[in-house]
Amino acid sequence: MDQERVLAAVLLVDVVGSTPLYESIGDVGALQQISECLDEVRGITGRYGGDFIHSKGDDVLSLFTRPEAALKAVRQISSQLRGGLLKARIGLHFGTVIRMRGDIFGDVVNVTARLSTTANPGEVLVSQSFFEALSSDSRSALRLLDSMAFKGKQEPFDVYTLQDDDGIPNTQLGRQSTVFDRVAGSTRHVNLVIRYGDQLRSCRNNELVTIGRSPECNIVVPRPWVSRHHATFTISNGRARLIERSSSGTFVSTRPDHEVFVRREDVLLFGSGLISPGLQSSLGEAQILYYEIISG
Repeated sequence: MDQERVLAAVLLVDVVGSTPLYESIGDVGALQQISECLDEVRGITGRYGGDFIHSKGDDVLSLFTRPEAALKAVRQISSQLRGGLLKARIGLHFGTVIRMRGDIFGDVVNVTARLSTTANPGEVLVSQSFFEALSSDSRSALRLLDSMAFKGKQEPFDVYTLQDDDGIPNTQLGRQSTVFDRVAGSTRHVNLVIRYGDQLRSCRNNELVTIGRSPECNIVVPRPWVSRHHATFTISNGRARLIERSSSGTFVSTRPDHEVFVRREDVLLFGSGLISPGLQSSLGEAQILYYEIISG
């Protein structure tokens, strides 16, 4: 069985956002747009010298011998998908892979997949090894996020992202999931009410309420320390949850004098409380969102 060991950049582009697209324009139109999007991703990688490996579902796996070319391809892919319903979670890693039977194998492929899975929609996560393989000029397009620990890895490593147009990365990495109220039982009918100033939103089972500084969010918090898509409230199986995916993190208070800092974590909520994106709630500039879970 022929095998070839290759030092290369591995790129995984996972296109997301198909569900709202199917709901808004129907099956035929959505399928056509998704297919065109995947074709465009494959076309861009090819134009920059990438070797298309395979496409499974809504993702595209490619291989580049030149890291700079991979970065250029990623920047164009990100630009092409900006502003539409379809977005991409993108992972980019560099190292030695095994080419065999028209596919690629090895730890580099696995880490690339984890980077893609961890990324927010519309975000690119880049490994330290890829960053180090770039020229100094190319490195200026990236911004350090944080150290990231992967399951099965002994040591965390630095993770980078593309600079936003305003120079602010839209996420940052944090520790693994923290859960409040692990022993609380599920409630069949739950309504989560969120209030921020004069903005009031209600969230029921299988619904989402997004918060952030982007006008696209359900609750807009227009402050520079708040990420574009900072966090999401949701209810699933009768449990209210905050999905935190921001740069600056969020302070969550579930009872008086007990505030917890979370960043890139999913937390269960109960009763009532408040969240403060990016700043401690006691600070004068803090933007406070109040929530209450109503069972019925």
